[in-house]
Amino acid sequence: MLRVFAINGSPNQTKGNTAMILEPFLEGLTENNAAVDLYYASQLKVKPCSCGNLYCWNKTPGKCILQDSMQTVYPVLRESDILVLATPIYIPLPGDLQNFLNRLCALIDPVLTFRDGRTRARFHADVHIKTLVLLAAGGWWEKENFDTLIRIVKELAEDASINFAGAMIRPHAHLMCKNGQITDQGKTVLQAIKGAAGELIHEGWIHEETLATICQPLISFEEAYERYFSR
Repeated sequence: MLRVFAINGSPNQTKGNTAMILEPFLEGLTENNAAVDLYYASQLKVKPCSCGNLYCWNKTPGKCILQDSMQTVYPVLRESDILVLATPIYIPLPGDLQNFLNRLCALIDPVLTFRDGRTRARFHADVHIKTLVLLAAGGWWEKENFDTLIRIVKELAEDASINFAGAMIRPHAHLMCKNGQITDQGKTVLQAIKGAAGELIHEGWIHEETLATICQPLISFEEAYERYFSR
C-alpha cells in the first residue's frame, strides 16, 4: 500500500478553495488503496529554518536541531511514498507552508551531483518519497499566475531527485461555486481531480488531458475583464 503525505497550506484549513480541490483528490487516493496522512501547515506552526549553519547537513546529517512540530512530522514524511502540496496562491506561498518546505532540507542528503547544468541532491536513503504532486487554487483569471509556484515545486522535485507528477491548478477557483453550491463546471473539475488520483497511483503521473480539464476557463477572458477591470 502506498502512503501519501498531504499538506494543506491554506490558513483556511478545512474551508476555502484549497480544501475544496484537495478533498476529492484525497478521496480518490483512498479509493485506490493509498493510506493518506493529512496535515495543515497553519496548525503545525513550523519554525523558520534559522540555525544559519545547516546543522542538518554539516553537524547532524538528517536531523534538524529546531524543536517544534516538525520533529513529529519527519518520521511520517520518511515513511511516505508520495508528497502532496496543496496551497492557495499568495506571493507565491503562505508563510507556514514556506517554512515547512524549507525544513525539508533535513531530509536531503548533502551528496551533490551536477545534472543538466544544475547542482542537485537527493533525499536520504531512509526517505521513501519518490513522487511530488501539486494542487493550487487562485483567484485571478489566468493560469499563468501559477507559473512561479509551479517552478518552485518542480525545482524541489529536481533538487531531491524525485518525480514531479503534475500540477493541478485551478484559476478563478471561486467561480466553481454559486450561491453556496458547486456549479456543473465545478463538478466537472472536481471529478477530474478525483480521477487524477487514480492516474497517479496506477501510472505515476497525471495525464495532460486531465490537467487541462482541471484548469479550464470557467468564464471567457472578455467576461472576466468586464467583471474585474472595466470599472
